[in-house]
Amino acid sequence: MATITAPQFAPWAQPEGSARTRGETSAYRLVVTWALMFPLLFFAVRGAFSFQYASGNNSETGMYGSLVSPDSGNGSAAHSAELLACYGIICLAIVPFWRQVARACWNNKLSLMLPIWALMSVAWSQEPKRTIIFAIFPLLGAIFALYMGVRFKPRQQMQIMMLVGVLATLGSFLVTAVMPSAGVDHKNAMIGLEGIYPQKNICAMVTIGLMIPAFYYQFRGLSATFKRFAYLGLGVALVLATTARTGWLMLIGCLTFVYLAKSLRRVKRIERLMVVLFLPAGIACTAWLVYTFRFELLALMGKEATLSGRTIIWHAVFLSILKRPWIGYGYQAFWIGFKGEVIHLAMATNDPGLNNAENGILQLCLEVGLVGLLILAAILFRACRNVIRCYRSDTPEHILWYSTIIFMALMAVLDGDKFMLPHSLEWPMLILADAGLALQAKRLRTASQA
Repeated sequence: MATITAPQFAPWAQPEGSARTRGETSAYRLVVTWALMFPLLFFAVRGAFSFQYASGNNSETGMYGSLVSPDSGNGSAAHSAELLACYGIICLAIVPFWRQVARACWNNKLSLMLPIWALMSVAWSQEPKRTIIFAIFPLLGAIFALYMGVRFKPRQQMQIMMLVGVLATLGSFLVTAVMPSAGVDHKNAMIGLEGIYPQKNICAMVTIGLMIPAFYYQFRGLSATFKRFAYLGLGVALVLATTARTGWLMLIGCLTFVYLAKSLRRVKRIERLMVVLFLPAGIACTAWLVYTFRFELLALMGKEATLSGRTIIWHAVFLSILKRPWIGYGYQAFWIGFKGEVIHLAMATNDPGLNNAENGILQLCLEVGLVGLLILAAILFRACRNVIRCYRSDTPEHILWYSTIIFMALMAVLDGDKFMLPHSLEWPMLILADAGLALQAKRLRTASQA
């Protein structure tokens, strides 16, 4: 893969603002950046562009899921070609830097443990062939994330993510205008924009993730302020147009986190420590208020007491987890149509088209058991610990970006979004942030010991 500049291992370890950083080549001028746009957009839409599945964008698909889904999706020649192009480009990009990527993989073994455990689940999977095929994708996604950290400097990483955001957001508005049967989500009772994404909630969540770099990126030139507000304005408009209440809450949470992350750097260390100490009390108080006024909040969000039937699903899923608590049913081998353990869930919930646990933690337990859940917890714990270690008055902007990605991952735990999905953007971004924070924490420890 032809590029303009030579690679540098662990570029995020360089102090931001150095002469090397100020004079670095823009990612927009690199051939590899544009070559990676298709894989990154493919990940953003989780491997399913809305305009390819417009015939299934209706209430019947929303009710019965895969039972009425057309055969033009997974397994079709077009989808196979997309997979080949996506992962082929990724592999070609990685090959010239395989030594640096291998070293990064060794230094971030914990990040690779979850996809490796998923690959091992083929031994007890309900569908071994399906598991071995799908488990390869998150492993490649994690390696790709480490490649991104090796190949690109932090500023370039943010440029690439914002370029994906521009293409995805403008593409979403364009698809909605030209092909509303694909751009508007008709699978739910409350319609909303889904753009190029397969579902409006995914559109909201991914758009927010792609907006985050703009809060920390240092735009240059006379129109720097306009660029920032134009980019963020388009993103906010798309999130609001989705009518996804969960996405709105995520947006509010991320805006609050960004404000606090930027503001608290300017206060004294003891004051930051007090905020950290009082944070658990604040969270507990908020949780108590939410519980106390849960019915009013649910009514405000247009939900009823069962959260649109989610509590019924969670109870049934929990009973299925108890049958295989430690190892699960195999990665991507639980929701395999109306067969296997899914039959019991469908009967318990009276939902023949059920294909989702409606909770990321429960979904992970179904597929890779409590062992997989503990590995994910270890990854998130290490990342959170490094966020605290790296946060100080002179914290570089890209470290705040990584920290916000970790915050979004924690919010996803509460929201119930799935973890380590094949062909997803959230999984590589989590690995990139975790690896970047770990390296920054190591650099700070080394500097303090010198």
